[in-house]
Amino acid sequence: MTHCCGGLESQRRSQSATERRTRQEFDEKKHLLAKTFLEELDDTLTNGQLAKLTKDTGGIKLNWTKKLITTAGRANWRKETVKAPTDNDMDSQPKHHASIDLAEKVIDNNQRLLNVIAHEFCHLANFMISGVTNRPHGKEFKAWASKCSEAFADRGIEVTTKHSYDINFKYIWKCVSCGIEYKRHSKSINPQRHRCGGCKDHLEQIKPPPRARNGLTEYHLFVQEQMKKIRLEYPGMLQRETMRMIADRWALLSQNKEVPGTAKGERGTVDSISISLDALEL
Repeated sequence: MTHCCGGLESQRRSQSATERRTRQEFDEKKHLLAKTFLEELDDTLTNGQLAKLTKDTGGIKLNWTKKLITTAGRANWRKETVKAPTDNDMDSQPKHHASIDLAEKVIDNNQRLLNVIAHEFCHLANFMISGVTNRPHGKEFKAWASKCSEAFADRGIEVTTKHSYDINFKYIWKCVSCGIEYKRHSKSINPQRHRCGGCKDHLEQIKPPPRARNGLTEYHLFVQEQMKKIRLEYPGMLQRETMRMIADRWALLSQNKEVPGTAKGERGTVDSISISLDALEL
């Protein structure tokens, strides 16, 4: 039983570590990936027109932000009319300011990033080339979306009128009565203080599942207690020596007391202590 708990906990930690590495690898290359794909979109779909239109204002800017939490991206565009003297008269020369906001908390992989940039690029093309600003997802936008999806179908790009994927929230709580789910990017809900906004009943955390504190065997509790004591009594002691001392103390205890789940007189080993430690948060 102890070995099973340790194995599940070890598997959970391994999965979390893999997810962290994957996210870290994505974070390291996302800026370059976004920049190069934006240039590729412009060259392929507009023959570089958006780059030319925004040249005087620094080009299309890509802004990663933590403020977007319910959508993955947002296209921003503004046209500035500048009076420039000529030989004949004062001509109006528009300047285009364009940027794309990208949600750090929502965009967490390459495919999602490419699809978001493609979607927002179609908005900018609709604004600056088609001249449509009052129908964000009208027929003109759909024409750009179709053109983009066809040109980059081999890359898995499909531009629709909205981002169709689910947002990966880190924390989720669920009402025990009506089943309403509350999703957050941070641990901002305290079930001891907060209640369901619909039925006012209790909330329980379902993602990530809270670690069980109850139901630990006496053996687990002994390891947890002794680890704290030994660290105070012998600061700087190596982990392996600490585990050996815990095993010796458990053996002495079990000689005089039958511990549930352990035969009387059974001696704890360094390996068995290691397995138990996997199931504890020390």
